[in-house]
Amino acid sequence: MNYSSMIVRPDDPHDGPRPGFETADPGPLGHDPETTLIGDLIAAVRRQALALALWVLLCTAAGVAYVLIAQPEFVAAAQIALEPRVRLPPGADAAAAAAATAPTLDSAQAESQVQVIRSARNLRYVFDTLGLDKDPAYAAKGPGLVSRTLARISGLLPFLAAPPLSPEEEAMRAREIAFQNFSDRIQVKRLGQSYVLEVSFRGLTPQDAARLTNAIAAAYIRDQVLVRAASDQRGSEFLQGRIALIQAQKKAADEAVATGVITDFQFPDSDARIVGAALRPLAAAYPQTKLILLLGALFGLVSGIGCIAVLHSFDRTVRSPAQIRRMLGVDSFVVPRFKGGRLTETTALDRPDSDFALALRRLRTVLFAVGGEARYITVGLVSCRTDEGCSTLSANLAGLLSTSSDRVVLVDADLRDPELTRRFAPKATAGLESLVLSPVIGADLPEVALAGTLSFVPAVAAGRTANPNAFLGAHAMRAALARVNGKRDLVLDLPPLDASSDAQAIGHMLTGIVLVASLNRTKLDELSDAIRALRSTDCRVLGIVLNDPAPSRKARRQASASA
Repeated sequence: MNYSSMIVRPDDPHDGPRPGFETADPGPLGHDPETTLIGDLIAAVRRQALALALWVLLCTAAGVAYVLIAQPEFVAAAQIALEPRVRLPPGADAAAAAAATAPTLDSAQAESQVQVIRSARNLRYVFDTLGLDKDPAYAAKGPGLVSRTLARISGLLPFLAAPPLSPEEEAMRAREIAFQNFSDRIQVKRLGQSYVLEVSFRGLTPQDAARLTNAIAAAYIRDQVLVRAASDQRGSEFLQGRIALIQAQKKAADEAVATGVITDFQFPDSDARIVGAALRPLAAAYPQTKLILLLGALFGLVSGIGCIAVLHSFDRTVRSPAQIRRMLGVDSFVVPRFKGGRLTETTALDRPDSDFALALRRLRTVLFAVGGEARYITVGLVSCRTDEGCSTLSANLAGLLSTSSDRVVLVDADLRDPELTRRFAPKATAGLESLVLSPVIGADLPEVALAGTLSFVPAVAAGRTANPNAFLGAHAMRAALARVNGKRDLVLDLPPLDASSDAQAIGHMLTGIVLVASLNRTKLDELSDAIRALRSTDCRVLGIVLNDPAPSRKARRQASASA
């Protein structure tokens, strides 16, 4: 918010050290000499702790909902040991059998068998034998929203539409989709560096998971038997006994594929054997409830903190005195919220034990230190905009000063919104407006006695509205201030900077000006513009008082409900 032309004097006499205030080097904009970015982020997370907790709970609840509606899946596994056997030519004698040694396996051969089990030939046999193309668990799903939308667009644009499929082609396509869905549920892996392979299948029921896992393992054994049979049939002296044995092994493997049950039948002509048949799983493997809930909560936490960090990087709201000192190089402190009821213009005197009164006494101490050797001070309080508590602070500060000074004058210099006049002098016969509009130079301030050593200067007379042309920088006002300077303490409640430039007009005649801002409401840019605007007219900015504003109506309702 621009309050002036932003002219900053390089030789501003008010930029040096000031009594009672700790000077701070603002450094480059955004430089953080005292705290780190992590510290600021932690503070932002604390401010948004409730919203973050609700977001984490929402993400966790979404995980719970997914677990409840997701189709459970069961996983069964079977183990196959690779054991290459000695292959003797037909008619070999006992001596040759004793001297023969079994071939050895290496890692490459073991990995090759993994691919054999996953081969389309092996899986297609199981798929066809069990008639899985008619199982709805593996059937093609209906088109989704995107597919339907694209189909409609293609229908409107004939050159984009695919040629229609014949019934045979549609059936073949549906069969291939079902086979692909079946294949995607199979996993084959080698257990460590051993020659044991694990075959697992992810089914929708425990029975299907165990049955199809055993069927896939049995189909692999059957394939091994058929390979051995083909090798023996190529021999020159094929024995009829071997034919019967191999046919029996093939029949047993076919029955195992069809039933999904592994029997104790031995397969001496296979280079592998099933060492662990698949059993019905006792619990669903998917969805993994604990993992999903953990990931949901973790996603909520990380995404929530990320959003807070992004919002914090763009947030220019005043959050703490350290932030103002770091960004603007001006000292400040917080006047805490009064929790003992409604805050009034005399709370500091009525409730001297409150935190609010303690903060104002601290401000009084700082102001006396700023005054140095001078007996009396003249200080103006001004805010960047309306409704930041400037008038209430001015009245309470003047009341505190009157307890330790022999003469204090509270001046309502806000001619357009004379809040203090309505409170202390609703029937005033004269006001500050008449002084600044008077052509006579030399008139005194129209004071009204309040209590003890405290007097009050109303802004306007009762029943009058301030003249828009009234200007605090008029000669009569300057002369009146010059006469009272050094003779009594003056506290001026100045109009907000967004409504008037009066504070800039008379600020240079005062001991100094205190900016009043609202914690968690006023923007840093507003304070920066206000400081530059005041200093451009030689005003001495003593510091910033941060009002902790009262909670909103919604927050008060929540507090009452929790109580």
